[in-house]
Amino acid sequence: MKNNNNFKEYVAPILVLVCICLVITAALAATYGVAKPIIDANAIKAANEARAELLPAADSFTEFDGDLAVAEKDKVFATDCYIADNGSGMVVTVSTKSFGGALTEMIGIDGDGKITGVKVTAHADTPGLGTKAHDAGYLEQYKGLNELTSTSAKDDANITHVTGATISSNAVHYGVYCALEQYKLVGGAN
Repeated sequence: MKNNNNFKEYVAPILVLVCICLVITAALAATYGVAKPIIDANAIKAANEARAELLPAADSFTEFDGDLAVAEKDKVFATDCYIADNGSGMVVTVSTKSFGGALTEMIGIDGDGKITGVKVTAHADTPGLGTKAHDAGYLEQYKGLNELTSTSAKDDANITHVTGATISSNAVHYGVYCALEQYKLVGGAN
C-alpha cells in the first residue's frame, strides 16, 4: 500500500507536469510556425516602406550582393544595402552600438552621394533623453550632406549633437558615416 501511495504522491504529479509541458511546447511551436511567415512578411513590408520613404525617387530596389561596409568591427556595420533600379540612389541599413544596446537605422543616399533621409528602425535607448537623437527633427540635419567631418557627432562641424545623449547621438552619426562608406564601397548608385 505504501508503494502505491509514493506513486500517487511523487511520480504522478511529475508525469502530469511533463505532459502539460509537452502539450504547451507543441502548441507554442505550432503557433510560431503559423506566425513566423506573417511576421517576416510584415518586416519586409515595413522595410520596403521605409526604403520608399527615405528615397522617394526610387521606383524599386535590388539588394546589393557584394561586400558590406564595416566601420568598426562588431560595433558599426552595414547589414544590407538596396540599390534603386532606376539609379536614383540606395538605402543602407546599419547596425551600431548605442547606449541601450544595438541600434538599427536606415539611411537613404541619392545618386550624387547626398543623404536623402535617416530613420532609426530599432533601438533600446533611454526614452525621453537618448531617443532625442532618433527624432525626425534631429535626423533632418543629415539631409543633403555628402560627407561627415568626423565619426563623432560632437566633433562634426555639420551636426548639432544632443547634449546629455552623446552616446546615442554618436551611434546615429557613426551609422550615417558607415552608410556613406558603403556608398563609396559600391561605387555610387549606378
